[in-house]
Amino acid sequence: MLRGTLALMTRGLRLDCRRWQMHALRFLLVAIFLFMMLFAWVENVVSIAATPGLNFFSYITYTNFVFITLGGMSFFTSTITEEKEEQTLGLLKMAGVNPLGILLGKLGPRLLNALLLLAIQFPFVQLAVTLGGVHSRQIQAAYTTLAGYILLMAGLGILASVIARRTRQAALMICMTILVPLILQGLLSILSSGGTQFPQLTIAREAIQWISIWSVAVRLGEVMSLGFDGAILDRQFFCHLAGGATMFVTSWAIFERCTRQPHTADHVAPAGRLSRSHIRLKTLGLTILMMVPVLGLVFLAYPHLRSIVLGVPLRNSPPHESVVAVTVTLALGLPLATLCVARVTQKRERREIGECWPKARSLVWKDLHFVTGGVVGILTRIALYSLLTGLVAFLVGFFDPPDRWEWSLLGGWMLGLGLFAGTLELGSNVGRSLRFELQGQTLSTLVLLPQTIRAFLWSKFVSSLVALIPVAVMTLIGGLLVFSEVLQSILQAAGRSNGGDFIGVLYIPLIITLILMQIALFVELTAYFALTVRWGYVVLAIICTYFMNSIGGFAWSMFMLMFSFAGAASGADSTVILLLMTLVPWVTAAGVSLAVVIALFHAIESRIKQLASQS
Repeated sequence: MLRGTLALMTRGLRLDCRRWQMHALRFLLVAIFLFMMLFAWVENVVSIAATPGLNFFSYITYTNFVFITLGGMSFFTSTITEEKEEQTLGLLKMAGVNPLGILLGKLGPRLLNALLLLAIQFPFVQLAVTLGGVHSRQIQAAYTTLAGYILLMAGLGILASVIARRTRQAALMICMTILVPLILQGLLSILSSGGTQFPQLTIAREAIQWISIWSVAVRLGEVMSLGFDGAILDRQFFCHLAGGATMFVTSWAIFERCTRQPHTADHVAPAGRLSRSHIRLKTLGLTILMMVPVLGLVFLAYPHLRSIVLGVPLRNSPPHESVVAVTVTLALGLPLATLCVARVTQKRERREIGECWPKARSLVWKDLHFVTGGVVGILTRIALYSLLTGLVAFLVGFFDPPDRWEWSLLGGWMLGLGLFAGTLELGSNVGRSLRFELQGQTLSTLVLLPQTIRAFLWSKFVSSLVALIPVAVMTLIGGLLVFSEVLQSILQAAGRSNGGDFIGVLYIPLIITLILMQIALFVELTAYFALTVRWGYVVLAIICTYFMNSIGGFAWSMFMLMFSFAGAASGADSTVILLLMTLVPWVTAAGVSLAVVIALFHAIESRIKQLASQS
């Protein structure tokens, strides 16, 4: 019986041992460690760090923590959902594989590979002891903490994968499980810092800490402290081990109930059908135009209403509360107003998503409605980003007094969050649209259309850009709020003849160019991995982009040090040295990024041709 249960797991392990990609990943990990050691050695040589070993070890440990969290949202969440999406779970059941065998066979190889990637690091991290500032006990304690965290994320991922119908739903469940305790911890900390002293708040905060990933960060912080002499196996490890085992047993218990329909059904709720049959892009655009004066009225009327209700002077009304009122009105009022406008302006149609766009725009229409959610998806994103903007405004206003409110600070946060979220959303949309064609085996049909593969790829990109309208508006508003401060600093620098000020102004277009290059690189990496691997393509793209930026930052630092030493030795003009220190690394980074972007684009084209010929 045990042999039959472990048959699928044994097969998965053998396949992973024969795949060259897994061995290449391990060798790549070793190369990354050697690079990080080189970086720590350079820090020691130039006397930037007093404890290079501790800095090297901290960098490795917290990088592992972040990547384990990201991997838990993709690496483990697709264990069962990929079988549901590919409609092969029923075949496994027909073959006589019991639920425990399916769970072990799907989760076991991934869990062992994750633990192996952690174990490979252990001998190399021991070299941090020779660099100084770290003891072997700290390394052992940190890696047992990370191993327990992997077990917890594996149990959480398999449970979400059993319950959810699609990988996206499972990943969303993991995100909510991670974010909700963190948000509750933040709110409880804000209440405690505001002078509210209740024993229940302290008890609740300590209880939430044990179900939050922040407990891992706290434990790692204790391990990283100088003079650490605690236990190697802490209570956190045993709690995570018990939690992972409990969730695995729960997945086993509910497996049959959650997989009675062994494939993902194209089921749309009646409310979703009703909204899709009414809402169109024209309706949403008309509603937004109608909401703009309403939002302006809310922004102007809120201080007066607050003054009347609370009996406080009008000048004491915090600006961030007006922003929160506007964002909440937009998030809650826009969906209701859109439905009302749709009912008034048009009759209900039998088609759920309207007519297809003509000619070359048909592929854009298809991906917009079937991959990114269509108009309903855009409406949902508007509500989410509005609430996110309101949360940022509330936090900025809460921690700063009303007389020190700065619109540029809010704009900076909106610009940064918009760029980050928009980049992730763009890469995810492009990768998911390509993965959608791959799973549906429609690449061969699309390649036969009277258009080039480049036109096909551009249609994917354009449809993903259309879905970015909400986050693009958020980013644009943030950029406009910051623009006045940036323009003022540029004019002040232009009015002075100091060369350092000119170099500071020159950094602005250079940084913008590099950011655009990094966005293009991340999107192409996501698209390539979506055509290459079955799961985790967004996380893999994040990891590759992160390490490429780390290597580029190290090379940039070496360029600057080299020009600085050369300028000091030759006695050259400092302005010329600053100009060379800025332009030479930028030209090199832009050239390398452009070459990688072009190479990845051709690699994606050839990969699509290869997959289309096989399907």
